[in-house]
Amino acid sequence: MKRHIPLKILIYTFIAILMIVYMFPLFYAFNTSIRTKLDYMANPSGLAKSIHFENYVEAFKKANLSAYVGNSLFYTAVCTTASILMAVFLAFPLSRGYLKIGGLIMGLFLISMFLPDGTIPQFQILLHLGLYDTRLGYMIGMIGGGGTPLLMFYVYIKGIPRDFDEAASIDGCGYFRYMFTIMIPLMKPAIASMAIITAIGIWNDIIRAIIYLSNKKLYPITRGLYVFRGQYQVDMTQQMAALIMVAAPLIIMYVFLQRYIIDGVVAGGIKA
Repeated sequence: MKRHIPLKILIYTFIAILMIVYMFPLFYAFNTSIRTKLDYMANPSGLAKSIHFENYVEAFKKANLSAYVGNSLFYTAVCTTASILMAVFLAFPLSRGYLKIGGLIMGLFLISMFLPDGTIPQFQILLHLGLYDTRLGYMIGMIGGGGTPLLMFYVYIKGIPRDFDEAASIDGCGYFRYMFTIMIPLMKPAIASMAIITAIGIWNDIIRAIIYLSNKKLYPITRGLYVFRGQYQVDMTQQMAALIMVAAPLIIMYVFLQRYIIDGVVAGGIKA
């Protein structure tokens, strides 16, 4: 037992250092958000001398977050659902080997994970289709989630016995009924973890919102952060307050749902 004590101390010290490194940006943002503008300009890295929560009220009004939060909720719900369903319905035949060129398709998806982002070519396609500055065009650009959900589901489904497929086929169960009543319930851990990760990416998106949308009525909540940028300076106190409010739903969601992310990744690793 005594031999293991120094090792445990080293491990816990390393974990504590990592926690401080990861938590510092959040602490800095919160500390900045409760300071006055003059206090921040006098010493940007200093601690707040007094607490000013009115920055949150002003930032909420200035960024017009109340008008954008509904858009973000709609985009996140629709795009996350569509992305997960697409990944599930593609991963199933690929993992089972039901497609003759399944290996090629999977290889292309894996390669795409290492290629530069295709936002600009995608923008050109949407522009020619007349979908620029529309909800549908923006959501088409956000649906997909990259190859990570597909890879996770591909590995997870391989661990599910083929006997279920054969039994369902003998009983006359249709493809979609089989997927929604048997396969998807069996994939709950993997689906939950990938849905959370996909939703976080969609909620935090700002690049595609800038490129695909110009109508303020269609902006997601992250687009409201741009109002704090002036020609010569940025109002950091109010911008950080707005940033905290935008990130708060994700932080709360992650705190309550982090076990699903861990369970999904662990379950996928065990099945692999």
